[in-house]
Amino acid sequence: MNNREAAKKRPSAAVVLAFYVIMMLLCVAAIEVVLRLQQIFGPIYELEFASLVNQSPSDVLNHVPNTSVAIAGRKFDEYGIRLYSSLERPVNCVYSKKILFLGDSFMEGYDEAHTIPYLITKSLAKENICIEPFNAGLSSYSPAIFVPQLRMLYPKIRPDYIVVDIDETDFYDDNARYKDFIVRDALGRNIAVKSGSAYREVMKELDGARAQNSYIMRLIKIHFSKYLKLMNSAPRPGVKESDAIFELSKLGAESARAKFKDKIAFFQSNIQELIDVLKEHNFDLDHLLFIRHPHLEHLSAAAGGPAFNNVIFEATKDVATANNVKIYDSLSDLQAAFNGHPEAYYFKNDMHFNFKGMEAYGAAVSATLSPMLTK
Repeated sequence: MNNREAAKKRPSAAVVLAFYVIMMLLCVAAIEVVLRLQQIFGPIYELEFASLVNQSPSDVLNHVPNTSVAIAGRKFDEYGIRLYSSLERPVNCVYSKKILFLGDSFMEGYDEAHTIPYLITKSLAKENICIEPFNAGLSSYSPAIFVPQLRMLYPKIRPDYIVVDIDETDFYDDNARYKDFIVRDALGRNIAVKSGSAYREVMKELDGARAQNSYIMRLIKIHFSKYLKLMNSAPRPGVKESDAIFELSKLGAESARAKFKDKIAFFQSNIQELIDVLKEHNFDLDHLLFIRHPHLEHLSAAAGGPAFNNVIFEATKDVATANNVKIYDSLSDLQAAFNGHPEAYYFKNDMHFNFKGMEAYGAAVSATLSPMLTK
């Protein structure tokens, strides 16, 4: 074969270019598919940002529900109250007692059937007790935010009862997230918790990323964004945020009280101010109930697992007791309900109850609320 015949059999430059273009497009498509599959079955790398996109910055409550979107069945009204399309009520329900629920993601819940207020309403209906739940819980809310939130919501709702869920994460959120953003009036009262500029920039970047239909483009935009830096930032050098949140809880009780004395006092002052807001409205404090949900580490100690102390619950209880306010600790009731297998009632590698755990906690709180509502 001479050189002329060999040249004729070689593919043209256009064919070679087309081949490489097709292979590149197939690779891009494969990467896109892989990213979408990992989002469904993981995610290993979060590219939907559902929990964050469902929030908007606020000059009063730091962050509020984004009412323009519905994520995972979660819808909110203009005041940040969860909307329920249906609730189980007694047949003869004429007057519903209005109950305002304050809390963080544990109270916010998931789809409407898997929220603590929904489950409590369902449980109480079986006892022929009719309530109208106002679920104001939102991820990372804590007493510092409950105060201006209550100032805003109380005149609008005029609840008959109020239930406030407090746990260890609230102590961290009050001190690490919100303390520097509290706005006080001339009397020193907490009237707002502003959003930081970094948070606003991150939310803007996330909105831009989610506007991209391609997951590859989302990955590229996020890789060079402040969002990634914020997620990887530590509250102080060498400490992950997940460790910092429960740093107090992992210490011995006396060591924790000594090390975090001032921060515990600040946390308690926010709980006290919440009660003071209700006193300003002449609310019957006998209709106020603080509730505490335990973390897995509170329940697994008996089986030789890691143990959390009860310092935050006791700090909350001290304020409640000083004001003659009821407080319910579900620890012992859930220990009995979980029957030595508490890990079966929490999502794996997550601090939150799974749906079974939520049902157990909802039933336990309902049993405490029932006698209060039937007086």
